Amino acid sequence: MFNLQTLTAKARELRGNVVKAMSTKGSRTMTPVYDRDEQRKLRERIQQTQPEWLLLWWDISVCTGWRTSDVCNFRYSCINWETGQATIVVAKQTKSAEARATRKGIEIVRQQRKDAARMAGDHIAYMQWDSISCDELASTMTDGEQAIVFALVSKADVKHDTKQLPPNIIKRLRGRMAVNFADDDLVFSRSQIESNRCLRLEGSVSRQTIWKKLHSVMLWFTGFINAKLRLSAYSSRKIAAFNLMNAGGEQGLLIASEMLGHSNPAVTRTYLQLGSKAAAIQSRLAMEVCNA
Repeated sequence: MFNLQTLTAKARELRGNVVKAMSTKGSRTMTPVYDRDEQRKLRERIQQTQPEWLLLWWDISVCTGWRTSDVCNFRYSCINWETGQATIVVAKQTKSAEARATRKGIEIVRQQRKDAARMAGDHIAYMQWDSISCDELASTMTDGEQAIVFALVSKADVKHDTKQLPPNIIKRLRGRMAVNFADDDLVFSRSQIESNRCLRLEGSVSRQTIWKKLHSVMLWFTGFINAKLRLSAYSSRKIAAFNLMNAGGEQGLLIASEMLGHSNPAVTRTYLQLGSKAAAIQSRLAMEVCNA
């Protein structure tokens, strides 16, 4: 019979001895461009080879640290033209809050059904509602039960984020808005993209469109500037966080973590692929002890 200790031992036996194994997992995952001169060269390449709207997308991304999809869905109505500040709804964190609210509502409905079955002495129904999956339960909800979920979701936290935009970007945004004849409020409207296909589509550009445009730029960068890095459209967010961390001094990592919305600085350190300082400090202290 397994307990936690014996189960771990059995799993280790099946896995094999990996104590001496060297793993390179994560060594080439998406990274920021750390060097400021390399950042400048990357931006210049975008400016030289890509349309103006993509350079604007890149500059906003690197300036704010917003996720790719949030910049794609950026709206003119989010901008305070007097102060230069822009406030968006953070899609990922808002959707996460809504998902949690949905699950909470489903569990309330589950408990109500279990309580009703217990009161009726129907043990089979009680076990059924106790073991049924969330998806199955959701598919059998009545209108009244759905209303419980909808009410909770409507009260879920909406995550807003405000960032200061520099005057140069504000000026370019004004110019772009002046020629946005679609009047859809989207900064990166498909109707303004240089594509016959996009002209027939509504909404904002997609993350896939951004990456298709940037892919050749990233290949050029890793081919001629820094072959050690692996880049994507997501690198813009990491560049923003890394620059903010450097500017923040001793509190830089904490400040970058706050900007990214991470739960703690340790998550940000991993996100930015920063090596731990513990080994270097331990080595220095060890040498001090040896030389004492």
